[in-house]
Amino acid sequence: MIKYLGKIRQQLTAENRTAKYLRYAAGEIVLVVIGILIAVQINNWNAYSKQRDLENKYYCRLLDDVTRDREQIGTLLGLAKARLKASNQAARLLLKDKATKIEVGIQLHLAIKAIYSDFKPNNAAFEDLKSGANLNLITDKSIIKALSKYFNKVEELKSIIMVNGQYAVNIIFAHKDNFANGLNQASMISGRFLTGMEKDVFNAFPKNYDELLSLPMKKRLLNEALEYISVNKRQIGLYSDILDEITVLYGILESKCMIHEKKG
Repeated sequence: MIKYLGKIRQQLTAENRTAKYLRYAAGEIVLVVIGILIAVQINNWNAYSKQRDLENKYYCRLLDDVTRDREQIGTLLGLAKARLKASNQAARLLLKDKATKIEVGIQLHLAIKAIYSDFKPNNAAFEDLKSGANLNLITDKSIIKALSKYFNKVEELKSIIMVNGQYAVNIIFAHKDNFANGLNQASMISGRFLTGMEKDVFNAFPKNYDELLSLPMKKRLLNEALEYISVNKRQIGLYSDILDEITVLYGILESKCMIHEKKG
Protein backbone atom coordinates (compact mmCIF):
# COMPACT_ATOMS: atom_id res chain seq x y z
CA MET A 1 0.00 0.00 0.00
CA ILE A 2 2.77 2.43 0.97
CA LYS A 3 4.75 1.50 -2.16
CA TYR A 4 1.64 2.11 -4.30
CA LEU A 5 1.00 5.51 -2.74
CA GLY A 6 4.64 6.41 -3.27
CA LYS A 7 4.38 5.69 -7.00
CA ILE A 8 1.32 7.91 -7.29
CA ARG A 9 3.14 10.70 -5.52
CA GLN A 10 6.14 10.37 -7.81
CA GLN A 11 3.88 10.36 -10.89
CA LEU A 12 2.03 13.50 -9.84
CA THR A 13 5.27 15.27 -9.06
CA ALA A 14 6.79 14.30 -12.41
CA GLU A 15 3.72 15.61 -14.24
CA ASN A 16 4.01 18.90 -12.33
CA ARG A 17 0.40 18.61 -11.23
CA THR A 18 0.91 20.55 -7.98
CA ALA A 19 -2.73 21.06 -7.04
CA LYS A 20 -3.55 17.39 -7.42
CA TYR A 21 -0.40 16.50 -5.52
CA LEU A 22 -1.31 18.74 -2.62
CA ARG A 23 -4.78 17.22 -2.44
CA TYR A 24 -3.25 13.80 -2.56
CA ALA A 25 -0.69 14.69 0.15
CA ALA A 26 -3.45 16.01 2.38
CA GLY A 27 -5.43 12.83 1.86
CA GLU A 28 -2.39 10.75 2.66
CA ILE A 29 -1.83 12.68 5.88
CA VAL A 30 -5.46 12.16 6.85
CA LEU A 31 -5.12 8.42 6.26
CA VAL A 32 -1.96 8.28 8.37
CA VAL A 33 -3.64 10.22 11.20
CA ILE A 34 -6.69 7.99 11.04
CA GLY A 35 -4.42 4.94 11.19
CA ILE A 36 -2.61 6.34 14.20
CA LEU A 37 -5.90 7.15 15.96
CA ILE A 38 -7.21 3.66 15.29
CA ALA A 39 -3.98 2.14 16.66
CA VAL A 40 -4.16 4.32 19.78
CA GLN A 41 -7.83 3.41 20.26
CA ILE A 42 -7.01 -0.30 19.97
CA ASN A 43 -4.19 0.05 22.49
CA ASN A 44 -6.46 1.95 24.86
CA TRP A 45 -9.17 -0.68 24.50
CA ASN A 46 -6.66 -3.47 25.19
CA ALA A 47 -5.36 -1.65 28.27
CA TYR A 48 -8.91 -1.05 29.49
CA SER A 49 -9.83 -4.68 28.89
CA LYS A 50 -6.82 -5.86 30.90
CA GLN A 51 -7.71 -3.51 33.77
CA ARG A 52 -11.29 -4.74 33.88
CA ASP A 53 -10.13 -8.36 33.80
CA LEU A 54 -7.78 -7.67 36.73
CA GLU A 55 -10.57 -5.86 38.57
CA ASN A 56 -12.86 -8.87 38.23
CA LYS A 57 -10.10 -11.22 39.40
CA TYR A 58 -9.77 -9.11 42.54
CA TYR A 59 -13.51 -9.47 43.16
CA CYS A 60 -13.14 -13.25 43.08
CA ARG A 61 -10.05 -13.20 45.30
CA LEU A 62 -11.89 -11.03 47.81
CA LEU A 63 -14.84 -13.43 47.67
CA ASP A 64 -12.50 -16.36 48.39
CA ASP A 65 -11.17 -14.54 51.47
CA VAL A 66 -14.68 -13.79 52.73
CA THR A 67 -15.68 -17.41 52.13
CA ARG A 68 -12.82 -18.54 54.38
CA ASP A 69 -13.94 -15.99 56.97
CA ARG A 70 -17.42 -17.49 56.90
CA GLU A 71 -16.03 -20.98 57.42
CA GLN A 72 -13.85 -19.78 60.30
CA ILE A 73 -16.77 -18.04 62.01
CA GLY A 74 -18.86 -21.16 61.56
CA THR A 75 -16.27 -23.15 63.48
CA LEU A 76 -15.99 -20.54 66.24
CA LEU A 77 -19.78 -20.35 66.56
CA GLY A 78 -19.94 -24.13 66.91
CA LEU A 79 -17.34 -24.03 69.69
CA ALA A 80 -19.19 -21.24 71.50
CA LYS A 81 -22.48 -23.15 71.35
CA ALA A 82 -20.77 -26.26 72.73
CA ARG A 83 -19.32 -24.16 75.58
CA LEU A 84 -22.75 -22.72 76.34
CA LYS A 85 -24.20 -26.21 76.53
CA ALA A 86 -21.43 -27.33 78.90
CA SER A 87 -21.93 -24.20 81.03
CA ASN A 88 -25.59 -25.05 81.45
CA GLN A 89 -24.76 -28.67 82.26
CA ALA A 90 -22.28 -27.55 84.93
CA ALA A 91 -24.96 -25.37 86.52
CA ARG A 92 -27.45 -28.23 86.29
CA LEU A 93 -25.07 -30.57 88.14
CA LEU A 94 -24.23 -27.97 90.78
CA LEU A 95 -27.90 -27.43 91.56
CA LYS A 96 -28.18 -31.06 92.66
CA ASP A 97 -27.83 -31.98 96.32
CA LYS A 98 -24.71 -33.97 95.56
CA ALA A 99 -22.24 -33.05 92.85
CA THR A 100 -19.03 -34.99 92.26
CA LYS A 101 -15.84 -33.14 91.52
CA ILE A 102 -15.13 -35.15 88.41
CA GLU A 103 -18.42 -34.60 86.60
CA VAL A 104 -18.53 -30.89 87.40
CA GLY A 105 -14.85 -30.47 86.53
CA ILE A 106 -15.39 -32.00 83.07
CA GLN A 107 -18.23 -29.61 82.26
CA LEU A 108 -16.36 -26.57 83.57
CA HIS A 109 -13.38 -27.52 81.43
CA LEU A 110 -15.64 -27.73 78.38
CA ALA A 111 -17.34 -24.45 79.34
CA ILE A 112 -14.14 -22.48 78.68
CA LYS A 113 -12.51 -24.66 76.02
CA ALA A 114 -11.04 -22.44 73.28
CA ILE A 115 -12.94 -19.44 74.67
CA TYR A 116 -9.94 -17.23 73.95
CA SER A 117 -9.79 -18.20 70.28
CA ASP A 118 -9.14 -15.22 68.05
CA PHE A 119 -10.96 -14.64 64.77
CA LYS A 120 -8.44 -13.79 62.06
CA PRO A 121 -10.10 -12.30 58.98
CA ASN A 122 -8.46 -13.16 55.67
CA ASN A 123 -7.30 -9.84 54.23
CA ALA A 124 -4.57 -10.86 51.77
CA ALA A 125 -6.50 -9.73 48.68
CA PHE A 126 -7.56 -6.45 50.29
CA GLU A 127 -4.02 -5.65 51.42
CA ASP A 128 -2.73 -6.43 47.95
CA LEU A 129 -5.45 -4.25 46.47
CA LYS A 130 -4.44 -1.32 48.66
CA SER A 131 -0.81 -1.49 47.58
CA GLY A 132 0.43 0.81 44.83
CA ALA A 133 -2.20 1.94 42.33
CA ASN A 134 -4.24 -1.26 42.50
CA LEU A 135 -7.01 0.45 44.43
CA ASN A 136 -7.81 2.52 41.35
CA LEU A 137 -8.70 -0.69 39.50
CA ILE A 138 -11.97 -0.93 41.42
CA THR A 139 -14.45 1.19 39.49
CA ASP A 140 -17.29 0.55 41.96
CA LYS A 141 -16.09 2.61 44.93
CA SER A 142 -18.91 1.27 47.10
CA ILE A 143 -16.94 -2.00 47.20
CA ILE A 144 -14.00 -0.24 48.84
CA LYS A 145 -16.32 1.36 51.37
CA ALA A 146 -17.95 -2.01 52.11
CA LEU A 147 -14.56 -3.68 52.62
CA SER A 148 -13.29 -0.91 54.91
CA LYS A 149 -16.52 -1.03 56.92
CA TYR A 150 -16.26 -4.80 57.23
CA PHE A 151 -12.67 -4.88 58.50
CA ASN A 152 -13.26 -1.96 60.90
CA LYS A 153 -16.39 -3.60 62.30
CA VAL A 154 -14.63 -6.96 62.68
CA GLU A 155 -11.79 -5.34 64.65
CA GLU A 156 -14.33 -3.70 66.95
CA LEU A 157 -16.18 -6.97 67.57
CA LYS A 158 -12.95 -8.93 67.96
CA SER A 159 -11.80 -6.66 70.76
CA ILE A 160 -15.03 -7.33 72.70
CA ILE A 161 -14.72 -11.07 72.07
CA MET A 162 -11.18 -11.10 73.45
CA VAL A 163 -12.17 -9.10 76.54
CA ASN A 164 -15.02 -11.53 77.25
CA GLY A 165 -12.77 -14.51 76.72
CA GLN A 166 -10.10 -13.09 79.01
CA TYR A 167 -12.73 -12.49 81.69
CA ALA A 168 -13.73 -16.16 81.64
CA VAL A 169 -10.13 -17.33 81.71
CA ASN A 170 -9.39 -15.06 84.68
CA ILE A 171 -12.24 -16.69 86.62
CA ILE A 172 -10.83 -20.16 86.28
CA PHE A 173 -7.25 -19.08 86.97
CA ALA A 174 -8.35 -17.41 90.21
CA HIS A 175 -8.65 -20.89 91.76
CA LYS A 176 -5.63 -21.82 93.84
CA ASP A 177 -6.54 -25.50 94.25
CA ASN A 178 -7.78 -27.31 91.15
CA PHE A 179 -8.18 -30.51 93.11
CA ALA A 180 -10.82 -28.82 95.24
CA ASN A 181 -12.89 -27.78 92.24
CA GLY A 182 -12.42 -31.02 90.28
CA LEU A 183 -10.53 -29.58 87.28
CA ASN A 184 -7.41 -31.66 87.88
CA GLN A 185 -9.43 -34.82 88.30
CA ALA A 186 -11.28 -34.06 85.06
CA SER A 187 -7.96 -33.58 83.25
CA MET A 188 -6.84 -37.01 84.40
CA ILE A 189 -9.62 -38.80 82.60
CA SER A 190 -10.20 -36.64 79.54
CA GLY A 191 -7.69 -33.80 79.45
CA ARG A 192 -4.03 -32.93 79.28
CA PHE A 193 -2.98 -35.03 82.26
CA LEU A 194 -4.32 -38.19 80.66
CA THR A 195 -1.99 -37.83 77.70
CA GLY A 196 0.74 -35.66 79.20
CA MET A 197 1.60 -37.57 82.36
CA GLU A 198 3.98 -40.49 82.23
CA LYS A 199 2.45 -43.68 83.49
CA ASP A 200 4.19 -43.81 86.87
CA VAL A 201 3.30 -40.18 87.62
CA PHE A 202 -0.30 -40.72 86.57
CA ASN A 203 -0.62 -43.86 88.73
CA ALA A 204 0.83 -42.11 91.76
CA PHE A 205 -2.13 -39.74 92.06
CA PRO A 206 -5.11 -40.92 94.15
CA LYS A 207 -8.27 -41.03 92.09
CA ASN A 208 -11.49 -40.87 94.02
CA TYR A 209 -13.94 -40.28 91.19
CA ASP A 210 -16.91 -40.26 93.59
CA GLU A 211 -15.54 -37.44 95.76
CA LEU A 212 -18.13 -34.69 96.31
CA LEU A 213 -17.61 -30.96 96.12
CA SER A 214 -17.73 -29.05 99.38
CA LEU A 215 -20.73 -26.76 99.89
CA PRO A 216 -18.66 -23.55 99.70
CA MET A 217 -17.01 -24.78 96.48
CA LYS A 218 -20.39 -25.74 95.01
CA LYS A 219 -21.68 -22.22 95.65
CA ARG A 220 -18.59 -20.65 94.12
CA LEU A 221 -18.65 -22.88 91.05
CA LEU A 222 -22.37 -22.32 90.54
CA ASN A 223 -21.78 -18.58 90.39
CA GLU A 224 -18.93 -19.16 87.97
CA ALA A 225 -21.01 -21.50 85.80
CA LEU A 226 -23.61 -18.73 85.51
CA GLU A 227 -20.84 -16.33 84.47
CA TYR A 228 -19.76 -18.82 81.79
CA ILE A 229 -23.34 -19.03 80.53
CA SER A 230 -23.41 -15.26 80.22
CA VAL A 231 -19.98 -15.00 78.57
CA ASN A 232 -20.62 -17.79 76.06
CA LYS A 233 -24.03 -16.41 75.15
CA ARG A 234 -22.35 -13.05 74.55
CA GLN A 235 -19.67 -14.71 72.42
CA ILE A 236 -22.32 -16.36 70.28
CA GLY A 237 -23.97 -12.98 69.75
CA LEU A 238 -20.67 -11.34 68.78
CA TYR A 239 -19.73 -14.11 66.37
CA SER A 240 -23.23 -13.89 64.89
CA ASP A 241 -22.72 -10.14 64.37
CA ILE A 242 -19.51 -10.87 62.46
CA LEU A 243 -21.36 -13.49 60.42
CA ASP A 244 -23.97 -10.88 59.51
CA GLU A 245 -21.21 -8.57 58.27
CA ILE A 246 -19.72 -11.43 56.27
CA THR A 247 -23.09 -12.29 54.72
CA VAL A 248 -23.60 -8.73 53.46
CA LEU A 249 -20.10 -8.51 51.99
CA TYR A 250 -20.35 -12.01 50.54
CA GLY A 251 -23.51 -11.08 48.63
CA ILE A 252 -21.88 -7.98 47.15
CA LEU A 253 -18.69 -9.75 46.07
CA GLU A 254 -20.49 -12.86 44.81
CA SER A 255 -22.49 -10.80 42.31
CA LYS A 256 -19.30 -9.13 41.07
CA CYS A 257 -17.41 -12.41 40.78
CA MET A 258 -20.34 -14.07 38.96
CA ILE A 259 -20.30 -11.25 36.40
CA HIS A 260 -16.63 -12.03 35.79
CA GLU A 261 -17.33 -15.75 35.36
CA LYS A 262 -20.15 -15.10 32.87
CA LYS A 263 -17.89 -12.85 30.84
CA GLY A 264 -15.14 -15.46 30.93
